[in-house]
Amino acid sequence: MRVGVVFQYGKDTRYSVNALVASLDKLSRVYVVLAESEEELLNTAKAIAKRGDLCVVAYSLLTTMLPVGNYYEKLRELVKLLRDIKCITIAGGPHVSGDPLGALRYFGFNYVFIGEAEASLRNFIQALRDGLDPLNVRGMAYLDEGNNLVFTGREKPINLDEYDPFPYWRRMVNPIEITRGCPYGCHYCQVSYLHGKQYRHRSVEKVVYYVGKVLELGIRDIRFISPDSLAYGLEVESRDVDLASIENLVLSVYNVARSSGGRIYLGSFPSEVRPEHVSREVVNLLKKYVANKSLIIGAQSGSERILRSIGRKHSVEDVVEAADVAVKHGFTPEIDLIFGFPGESLEDMNATIRLAWRLIKIGARIHLHYYVPLPGTPFGMKKPTPIPYEVKKEIWRIIGAGKGYGDWLKQEEISWKIVDLHEKGVIQPKQSKAPGFIT
Repeated sequence: MRVGVVFQYGKDTRYSVNALVASLDKLSRVYVVLAESEEELLNTAKAIAKRGDLCVVAYSLLTTMLPVGNYYEKLRELVKLLRDIKCITIAGGPHVSGDPLGALRYFGFNYVFIGEAEASLRNFIQALRDGLDPLNVRGMAYLDEGNNLVFTGREKPINLDEYDPFPYWRRMVNPIEITRGCPYGCHYCQVSYLHGKQYRHRSVEKVVYYVGKVLELGIRDIRFISPDSLAYGLEVESRDVDLASIENLVLSVYNVARSSGGRIYLGSFPSEVRPEHVSREVVNLLKKYVANKSLIIGAQSGSERILRSIGRKHSVEDVVEAADVAVKHGFTPEIDLIFGFPGESLEDMNATIRLAWRLIKIGARIHLHYYVPLPGTPFGMKKPTPIPYEVKKEIWRIIGAGKGYGDWLKQEEISWKIVDLHEKGVIQPKQSKAPGFIT
């Protein structure tokens, strides 16, 4: 049997979908189509079904996508239409991994994938193609006849070297994932609970290989994906970086990139660095090889109490020292700060404002955020704290001075809409307990 897989493809989830496409593309009797609109997706699915092939429609979902334009309602209707034409509907990604029960019961997906899906999705598609029972595939969840959640068990974490990060043969590339997993388990962040608390690194040889593929397509800016760009080479949580591994990585990439006019960006978008990892030695190393003039540093709060509450495992002074070191070595620190954490007091927020101004005096810019409750995290069921008027005035002062930026107002709106989705039963993590999240 031939299997046609249609992915909903958009800017919010294209990096994760690219990795899944790369995992499926080389399977025999399987073909993958990317649909950028609901109309294109539905028409493609109908064409596959009419052809007599098995139709599978796949979504990767972020929680923040659901309330925008009432997408959650449109998605539910589309899943029903797809099931009516006998397509198998599947979903994965951070939202589904944190709330498999809501994805199955509210949206009506046939199956959902929990955690990383390069291996489990490929095994699932192979089972369908070969007429085998897909319920034997690990890393999935579905509803039994009694409408109860059934989880098939965790899939073994993948070796990044064994999977392409993107389907470069389609001329589709994105920043290269160099590290997956995070040992810190911050209570508001999905990374540790989605990918595990053990660092996994792509080898330097493989990173260099994919850098070459990116350069062959005429792309000159080389960027990377990592929960902490300065954690490369580490095996466990540590205040010290593995300087030798970082140097081996950047020097190897630099030697390949410079012959083609390529530029390396490490510690900048779309990744960040932990403040305690910013030292004189590491920034001197970066200065030799990277093109970025800024470092994105995850501070999150100026309150020691909140830093302990959210599990950050660094101090306010770590942030200040990191900013000072960065500025003294020619980098502009771009400092992430979040307002609205559960249980955050006015004094906590004022401490964050004071830290912001202190960092600005050093030479930093402030990237402003609002807390968003994400299913599957320890804070996933906790409501945000409203920002008092006097604190918002201070935030606007920072922005007005040209020293702050960010989508904090949009995030504030989305955050409270996510709370509303809990109340409507669209999100149901309390019942599902997110069985696939690694703790």
